[in-house]
Amino acid sequence: MDLLDDLASGVLATLAFAAVGTLVLGLGYVVLDAITPGNLRHLVYADHNKNAAVLAGANVLALAGIVTTAIVTSDDDLGKGVADALVYGLIGIALLALAFKVLDKLTPGNLGEICTDPEGTPAVFVTAAFMLGLGAVLAAAIS
Repeated sequence: MDLLDDLASGVLATLAFAAVGTLVLGLGYVVLDAITPGNLRHLVYADHNKNAAVLAGANVLALAGIVTTAIVTSDDDLGKGVADALVYGLIGIALLALAFKVLDKLTPGNLGEICTDPEGTPAVFVTAAFMLGLGAVLAAAIS
């Protein structure tokens, strides 16, 4: 019976953390869409805008690193672990959005427009690296 109890607990934990991860990644995408011009979903999936896709991908990877670290370092108590992952994920969303706005002030032009321009631009790679770097810093801060 212990094996079945352990399995049931593991499945429950997996589903709970998957729900939190999906929520954080989805909300992070919505926030990024709100701070960049145009409809991000349309830019990526209909217009095949590579700049927008790089930006969205970096945002997802940064948040995934934050949530993953929160899960790995969480308490053995499932409720506390899920709460940790959710809170740190939400903090990550807020800080990534704030950092994007700060970077926008430090660069010439409108960073959102630059990073969603259909023409190729190296600025999107710098912005993506900035987001991934910040995600790594926040993940390290959690651990």
